[in-house]
Amino acid sequence: MIKNIIELNYEYSKRLEEKLRLLPVKGEYEVNSYLWNEASQVLKKDVYKRMPISSENKVKIRRKDIVPRSHAKEDNDSIQEVRYNLGIKIQTRVKPKLKDYGYLIFPNEGRGIRQRKKGKQEFFDKSLENNIEKIENGLIEHLAKRVKEEIENE
Repeated sequence: MIKNIIELNYEYSKRLEEKLRLLPVKGEYEVNSYLWNEASQVLKKDVYKRMPISSENKVKIRRKDIVPRSHAKEDNDSIQEVRYNLGIKIQTRVKPKLKDYGYLIFPNEGRGIRQRKKGKQEFFDKSLENNIEKIENGLIEHLAKRVKEEIENE
């Protein structure tokens, strides 16, 4: 199983350590706050931007009604975030009974009839790779603001 992770380089981890030393009590809370709110939104937006949309206009027949088939890119509930201490995980939310977005079950493998020809989709991996620096720099800036506020309040 492929796991999407951010690996910190030495320079970044050194800068992060310096900021966390200045916030001994609130450091963990501030890192979680940034990752859960701002970083998760950045990643979600980029994943939605990279999601493919079928060019075919299909309809789904449901209980004698003809309903146009929706796409995961147009559904704001197709991606969810899982929050844990000092991290987040962006993953698909598959609702097999309500909506079937089969290609989101294994997005990096490109499963499905039409996806096999295109190869791996990898929109989660590409979104993470393209936003690593933005998230790292945003976290450092967020911590720097909090350090400045702590100094001013004392």
